[in-house]
Parts: sequence; structure tokens; C-alpha cells
Amino acid sequence: MKCLYISNPYSGKGNKQNDKILNRLKEKYEVVDFVETEYRTHLTEILNAHYQDYDTVVVTGGDGTLNETVNALAEKENAPNIGYIPSGTCNDVARSLNIPKNVDKALDIILNGKEFEYDIMKINDRYCIYVCGMGIFTSSSYDTKQDAKRKMGKIAYYFHGLGDALVGKTFSIGIESEELNFEGTGSLLLFINSKSVAGFKFNKHAVLNDGYIDVCLINEKKARKRVSLMNKIRIAKMFMFGYKSMKNSSHVKVAKINSANVKNCVNVNQDGECIDCANFSLKVVQKGVKIIC
Repeated sequence: MKCLYISNPYSGKGNKQNDKILNRLKEKYEVVDFVETEYRTHLTEILNAHYQDYDTVVVTGGDGTLNETVNALAEKENAPNIGYIPSGTCNDVARSLNIPKNVDKALDIILNGKEFEYDIMKINDRYCIYVCGMGIFTSSSYDTKQDAKRKMGKIAYYFHGLGDALVGKTFSIGIESEELNFEGTGSLLLFINSKSVAGFKFNKHAVLNDGYIDVCLINEKKARKRVSLMNKIRIAKMFMFGYKSMKNSSHVKVAKINSANVKNCVNVNQDGECIDCANFSLKVVQKGVKIIC
């Protein structure tokens, strides 16, 4: 069997254990090739050119690195398994799959685990593995400085989130799906296929390969520029006590969906990166990638 190991030195605190990782991978794979990414799209270019040459692609990095891997491999015929060594700030996908941040334990899973077919979202022409959202707090993952994340970890996100909460801008949004239709003013909108979001146990009972994702919309009953205090409290409660603590009401819309059309979007967060798309169609690609866990 052949394995390609790709390291992202810019994620989290960077990876300093490449030699150990390579030696461990050789316990299972006859051929282990290694590449360290040098620029933003480097990983995509490598996988597009060489994915058919390998049985497994092992990546180390955060959720953004995993997103790039998924975008290169999703829905490709005979795509390799993904082995994941999390080294980012929150590592929400790893938390959902019980993949530890400890390098040795993550390698044990790659060497001895089984493939899990993970549902992903296709949003226009890109893939999203675990969260797509907009509104209050969602800019923290891409606006927080990398140096602050390396020094402070998740706390850097929380400081940014507190500043965002003080401003708390709303947005206009339209959603069309079989399960949920809405047009009005939103405070927070999340499409999620994950047990963890921003390091919180958002939906610990989530099923990650059933063909559906969870959607949660916190909306304002009246058009306004700032998020109301009560909605800030509702959002804090949702992250502290989980998605299931929210019930459908005039302020809260929750549902399980497998497709939707969304319009009037601003600053869309996909797996921690800001994507520029005013309107998008979303569909669930059931069991779209295979991750060893």
C-alpha cells in the first residue's frame, strides 16, 4: 500500500514531528511519500495531480487543511482514504470523530482504525465538511490573527467573539428547503454536520453519515441593524448547552435538511474560511469522503 503524507506548517503551532510521523506510517505502508505545503493552494494542486497514486492521504493541520483535502478528493472515483492528525486551534471534525490531538494517538488510529464515510455539503461548486454559517461570532475563525491563535489557542477566538457580540450586526436572509422556509432578518445561521463547533459540544448526538445536516437559524422578529440582547442570550445558551436546547419558536428555527437554496448572504464561513457568495445552493453529499477513525 502507498501513502502520501502532507504537512501544513502554518496551521496551529505548526508541526515539528514529521520524522516521527513518517517512521510510524512506514509500519503500515510500503511506500510513504512526504510533501510540506508552501502556499495556500499547494495541497489542492498536489492531490489533483497525484491522488490516484495512493491508498491513503495523511494530512496534519486544522479544519481548514481538512477542508482543502476534502475539496480535492470529494466525489472522485477511487479516492484514497484520509488519515488526519489534527494540529489546528479547535479541530472540530477531529473532536466529532474522536481523533485526539496527541500525535502518537492520532497515528495509532491511522494505523489501526477503520474508514468512516462522512457526509459533506456541496455549496455551489465547493465542498464543506462540517459547518457553513453567517452572523454573530462566525467571523472569529477567519478574522483572528494567526499569531494570536498560536499563542492563545481557542481563547483568541473567544476574545474576538466577545468583541463581535458587542457590535452584533444582523443580516437579511432567505432560505428555501422542504423542511425550512424563511425570509427576514437573521442574527445567526448555521448549517452543521458535526458534534463540535468552535470547540463546543454543539450536537453530541449528531449522526454524521445519514444524508442530513442540522440547520439552526436565530432570527429577529423585526428588521433591525443590531442583534437583540435576548438573541445574544439564546445564542450563548445554544453553544453552552447544545443545539438540542433550542426549540422552534418565533425567534428560533431548527430542522434537519438535505438541500436548500440560500440568498442575500454576507461573509459566509465555510469550515473556518470566509467565502464570497451572495447566493448559494446547498446539498448533502452522503458519505462523500472516507476518513480513518
